[in-house]
Amino acid sequence: MRRTVLLAALLVLMLTGTSWAFDFDDLFGEDLFVELEMEEGALAPEEALLVQDRLDVGGSYSFNLRASRTMVKDGDDSSKLDVSLGSQLYLDARPDPNFRAFGKAGLKYNVTEDKDPLKVKLLELFADFNYDNRVFFRAGKQNVKWGVGYFFSPADIVNIGRIDPLDPEAEREGPVALKIHYPKGSNNYYLYTLFDGVKEAKQIALAPKMEFVVGKTEVGLGGFYQHGKHPMLMATVSSSFGEVGFFGEAVLNFGSERGFLEPLGPLYEIVEKEGLFLQATAGGMYRYTDSEGRLDLAGTLQYYFNGEGYADQEGIKKVHQALINEELPPVINPQKLGSVALVGSGRHYLAGAVNWNRILGSKFSASVFVQANLSDGSGLIHGTLRLPALSKLQPSVGVSTNFGAPGTEFGAVGRSTAVFAAVSIGGSF
Repeated sequence: MRRTVLLAALLVLMLTGTSWAFDFDDLFGEDLFVELEMEEGALAPEEALLVQDRLDVGGSYSFNLRASRTMVKDGDDSSKLDVSLGSQLYLDARPDPNFRAFGKAGLKYNVTEDKDPLKVKLLELFADFNYDNRVFFRAGKQNVKWGVGYFFSPADIVNIGRIDPLDPEAEREGPVALKIHYPKGSNNYYLYTLFDGVKEAKQIALAPKMEFVVGKTEVGLGGFYQHGKHPMLMATVSSSFGEVGFFGEAVLNFGSERGFLEPLGPLYEIVEKEGLFLQATAGGMYRYTDSEGRLDLAGTLQYYFNGEGYADQEGIKKVHQALINEELPPVINPQKLGSVALVGSGRHYLAGAVNWNRILGSKFSASVFVQANLSDGSGLIHGTLRLPALSKLQPSVGVSTNFGAPGTEFGAVGRSTAVFAAVSIGGSF
């Protein structure tokens, strides 16, 4: 049996000020139509793309060296050297179009760390299957795309650990879950059954989510429920206007897991609070490239409102300062200090980053990152200059500093400035 298949290639290159033209005769020769021999019982071409005859194995490796010098105002300067090796390995098996097994593990060895220098982490281990190509399942440890925020993502209520604003694109650990996905047109319906930390059936958590597409805008609605924990509702939106991308998230918590400081005379009492707590964030991204490639700029700005933070920062500053100075905090029930969030104690946060790739057409690139707790007037500034790469070797230098009064979230013990030089070598296999 013969089947005629039309082979076509379409390349879309979004480079401002640059035009590309293709001669399809040169691209395909004189044969736009190719006769493919199809044996009886063979998989259809679209299904064959989803099948591998062997186990696909790959990964990445890295070597990182970083030397830094920290200068503390009215304090002692210090130097530090970090040397680490890292690697990731993945296994991908697709024996038939309706089944896939995937696993990924990470390894990091810190040469200069005396305590627990070797860390091995299982990043992903799951199986994909489906029912009648209509309902899709993923069972096992998996990364979950839940929120849309870049530096902050209160709606990301499923993954383990929050985003690190200094490295927002770093891969994070996902939960052990059963994901059920039902696509309907351009909309998607999900149900996550979560098993992390579960010792009995009633502790299994449920997290449903719906995604709707309207024009260029995607809206997500979801929730989280687990016995013994406060339920949550979430909403996300992402869209674009011209060259600017916008995103936003909102989470409504029916109660809080935190302990809160309440004034009690000259001291404070740590109490639990009931009620509704709102967390919301909004931000945007923009990239500009001129026709000569001398200005390749990308910027991201994001605001975050934390309804679990303190409108009055004096109490948390006093507690923070006492802990830094290894003194007894001014609270009458210090045994509950572990429930008080010292990081993320503000109500209003702002973070932004600007990246300049190929500065003035050179091989140099630079980035500046700023994060601020607007509630207590403290923050971080981090700048990096990436030097021209030599094969797989990428050198960089940078400086970081903080601002804010002692006892604030980022002010800590006071003003400090660190300069660093780093070299990284990495690749994939």
